[in-house]
Amino acid sequence: MKSNKPVWREWLESLIVIALLAIVIRSFIVAPFKIPSSSMVPTLEVGDYLFVLRYTYGFRIPFTDIQLLSKQAKRGDVAVFVYPDDKSKDYIKRIVGLPGDHIVYRENRLYVNGKEMPLVQEGERTYFMGDGSADVSGLYEEDLDGVKHAVLRKHFSIKDGEWTVPPNMYFAMGDNRNNSRDSRFWGFVPQSYMVGRAAIIWWSWDSVKGAPRWDRLGHLIE
Repeated sequence: MKSNKPVWREWLESLIVIALLAIVIRSFIVAPFKIPSSSMVPTLEVGDYLFVLRYTYGFRIPFTDIQLLSKQAKRGDVAVFVYPDDKSKDYIKRIVGLPGDHIVYRENRLYVNGKEMPLVQEGERTYFMGDGSADVSGLYEEDLDGVKHAVLRKHFSIKDGEWTVPPNMYFAMGDNRNNSRDSRFWGFVPQSYMVGRAAIIWWSWDSVKGAPRWDRLGHLIE
């Protein structure tokens, strides 16, 4: 049966439906995220564009601290969360401490519940920071209770300490241990601040070379 609606109205209704679907998908299913700093190098480079799975830790109602169907993060997750010191910003770090954990960071070594997380040196790594300047750090593989991932560190630590993670909180750290402001500095991440888990790199732009990093496209984040 032929519709009596004018063409402009059909187009408008279609655009409204598409816009609503986009809002729902971005708010509750998957959202884009850009890496602005070098705090997660070598796992994530400045200029990486990610898809973040928003439902992994529950459903966070936009513009609120209300989280429905909350799910606890796993140790080793690369997570996006609301920055506790400035709710207008989202941060991305690796979850190293779960509720109730005892965390010690001393001389650039991580201890979880009295157990040192093993490090195996794999050489050195030169990388570029957010302002385009270069730095060099040692490249290591860290075994975070079974989650093996790369980290950068130097021979000295920028922040040592000892923390016990409160209930419904997390301890988060950057993989670039000497160039990351994380839970060592500003404390714990509440469960209700958890936005989602970083899943895949869908685009990467090297601003220093002015070219795409083709080898990073489609890279799963672990």
